[in-house]
Amino acid sequence: MISVVVVVIVAVWHFGYDSLILVRSWSRYEPAWVALASWLVLSVVQLVGSVLLLRSGLQGRLAPLLSSVALLAGVAAVATYPRGEAIGDFSWAANTVGWFGVLLLMQRPMRELVALLACTIAMTTVALGVSGDLDTPVTWSRLITQSYTTAGIQLAFVLLARELHHAARLTTGAARAQADRMARRAAEEARHVERRRRYRYLRDRIAPLLRDLAEGRAHPGDDTVQRSSAIEATRLRRLFAETEDAAHPLLHELRACADVAERRDVDVTFVCYGELPDVPVAVRRQLTEGPLLALASAKTSARVTVVVTAGEIAVSVVADASASAAPRLVRSAGTSVLFDEKENLLWLESRWHVPGPRSTSASSTTTRW
Repeated sequence: MISVVVVVIVAVWHFGYDSLILVRSWSRYEPAWVALASWLVLSVVQLVGSVLLLRSGLQGRLAPLLSSVALLAGVAAVATYPRGEAIGDFSWAANTVGWFGVLLLMQRPMRELVALLACTIAMTTVALGVSGDLDTPVTWSRLITQSYTTAGIQLAFVLLARELHHAARLTTGAARAQADRMARRAAEEARHVERRRRYRYLRDRIAPLLRDLAEGRAHPGDDTVQRSSAIEATRLRRLFAETEDAAHPLLHELRACADVAERRDVDVTFVCYGELPDVPVAVRRQLTEGPLLALASAKTSARVTVVVTAGEIAVSVVADASASAAPRLVRSAGTSVLFDEKENLLWLESRWHVPGPRSTSASSTTTRW
């Protein structure tokens, strides 16, 4: 914002104020074409410097080089003033070169701008000395007053701009630090909520089963106890898989469920067709709950198939398990679960309708475990 303000000030000053003085006093400059050439050179420097400043390109030696060109053009313009008019109605170059210094050297070390402003004062002083006007106290008073008002304003403008830039940088840093603290706090709260959810799961599902086994109310050889243990072990493994980094979390969680079945010597085959989109955690739990029960109840073999179409994801399981292993018709979070039993084989399918349009993928991936 400060850069835009500087560009506007210098443009209005040079193309407005300087142009009016040059046109009004055209006949008094000697030679006039030198004054015009100086004005044109300063115009080019102003345009180049403004573009570079707005693009943050005033780096290295380019800014001092343009400042030197502006200073030489100012010296040439002062040399064309009428005698005794280095401070008067015909003078314009010294103040303009000072504003060019603000434009070009605002982001540079302060000593460079001070040196340029000192040169603008010096060239006015030399012009007055050459014309023999420095022998009166009035001229010295006018010179000091003009130098104080012009160079002082320009120097104060740069100092104020730097203070504002410093304050803005501090404010931005404080805002960034606060945002980081809020993000860390939100992440810690999310982790705390997730820990509490896991603890509730362990307390409500796993702890009663372990307590019954420990107190003798449940016998490890009972088929119902074994099936319940397999189901809870599979759910627990899926719970751990939800927090693990994976390219496709849904496939990763299904694989975690299959691992538990394979440890019971169940032959599990997995096939996936299509490119999976991002699936929320709640939906993944709904999609994997039915297949989880089927895999935990499978006796010798199971086949898991994931099919991804333009607007739907289907997860199906065929296993040698009874229908009691499947939940009833469930519709939750946009998902549905259907099952059927035939010839000692259980077919179960979970579907999720993907909200919103999404592009289909022609490629398919097949994986066999």
